[in-house]
Amino acid sequence: MPTILQEKTVKTPAPKPAVSPAKAGKALLLGTIALIAVLLLIFIRPFARIDTGQVGVVRTFNGKINDEPANVGWHTTFTSRIDKYTVKEIPVQLQDLRPTTKENISLRDLDFEIQYSVNPMKVPMIAAKYSNMNGYEQNSKIYIPAYMLVEKQAKSVSADAVSRFEALAINSKRNELENIIRTNLQKDLDANDPDTFIVSRVTISNLLPDEKIQESIRMIADSENRKQVAINKLEIAKTEAEENRVRSQSLDDKILAEKTLEALIRMGEKGNVVVVPLDFKGTIMTGTGGAHAPNSPARSQ
Repeated sequence: MPTILQEKTVKTPAPKPAVSPAKAGKALLLGTIALIAVLLLIFIRPFARIDTGQVGVVRTFNGKINDEPANVGWHTTFTSRIDKYTVKEIPVQLQDLRPTTKENISLRDLDFEIQYSVNPMKVPMIAAKYSNMNGYEQNSKIYIPAYMLVEKQAKSVSADAVSRFEALAINSKRNELENIIRTNLQKDLDANDPDTFIVSRVTISNLLPDEKIQESIRMIADSENRKQVAINKLEIAKTEAEENRVRSQSLDDKILAEKTLEALIRMGEKGNVVVVPLDFKGTIMTGTGGAHAPNSPARSQ
């Protein structure tokens, strides 16, 4: 039989429809917008995060500060700027101060530290009112509310507090001085901004009087030590004298008893002896049968 060859039909794929210029332009536009959005997120960062111990002060682009602080969490900043302010306790170091005492004598050195905090709800007001007196930490990029205001007030209050004490006594009254500084600083801050600041602690780390005053203090201390030593020696001498007096009296009584005994022995050697106690009030019977009332402490026969 003859072989019959079957023809195989090969199907060619249908050509893809050409992309219209309008669609291509739209896709390019969308890609460009997406790229711009990513770049904005990277460089402009239209979000801000407020961490625990902070509040945010919201400033609009026209410079106005919102009355309400931004709380912990994420916040958008498309139409505003958020500055971070700490609401933790803030230490203020004051060093190398030389206030004068009650006698107008300058201290050689006064160093102390203040711990204060700010009511979180008052931070926007403080940020606006004391805009040129807020501190700023470059590393953390966090503002410190009214730092320079508290520092300035603390210097003034400490000078007034020191002026109440005498130079010789001030070094022994640190606790009292700390309390006066803290109390008066709190009063001054409350006078201008009530319910805003809390001064929690004042700690004096160094308090050095004038050198002449220090020398006087040392001399007084030495004098007090010598005085105490003299008092102790006097007390010891008094005690020893009393002990000697008691010992001497005891010996005198003993010697007197011995002498009395010796006298009685010598009297006894001469004959019968009747010894009558000093406080005896009875009747003495002698060998002759007579009775005698004692007229003297002792009588011999």
